[in-house]
Amino acid sequence: MLFILTGDIRTGKTTWLEARVQELAAAGVSVRGVLAPGVWRDGEKVGIENVLLPSRKRVLLATPSTNGCKAGQGWSFDAEALAHVNAHFVKLREGADNARPGLLVIDEIGPLELRRGAGLTAALALLDAGPAPAWPHALVVARSSLANELNDRLAENWASVESFLPGETATRLLRSAFSRA
Repeated sequence: MLFILTGDIRTGKTTWLEARVQELAAAGVSVRGVLAPGVWRDGEKVGIENVLLPSRKRVLLATPSTNGCKAGQGWSFDAEALAHVNAHFVKLREGADNARPGLLVIDEIGPLELRRGAGLTAALALLDAGPAPAWPHALVVARSSLANELNDRLAENWASVESFLPGETATRLLRSAFSRA
């Protein structure tokens, strides 16, 4: 099953996802992919990290551009960091046939990937390919404005797709996917 975690800017998507990743890992579920927490200083978002799973290695992915950061726009992405994160996804794909089944996490797919063919291209390629032995389930984060576009792109290769907002209903749905496993 493909889960699309959606919501607007600053609605707690990554915070919710971080808690679920910890919960699933504690329950013995193999979780691979990337989390994208913000870097905050004095109440201001000063960066976006990528936390590579399962190692939890942190990579500073983006900082505000000189044009500022308004409504999610204006980020400068570090080319080396993007290459590193994409290489992480390539390695995941190479080991997918022999890995223990679990959850693929991608936080997040945005306009850079969907409309410009840039950013986390290797992550989007994994989603485009559908489930693998290592991830019969995937959870991808997308802003509300992109959720339908992402669903339309991926639905053909995933047996079922479920979109939800962060919250208790989403938590129950995700837990149920692994309680049946």
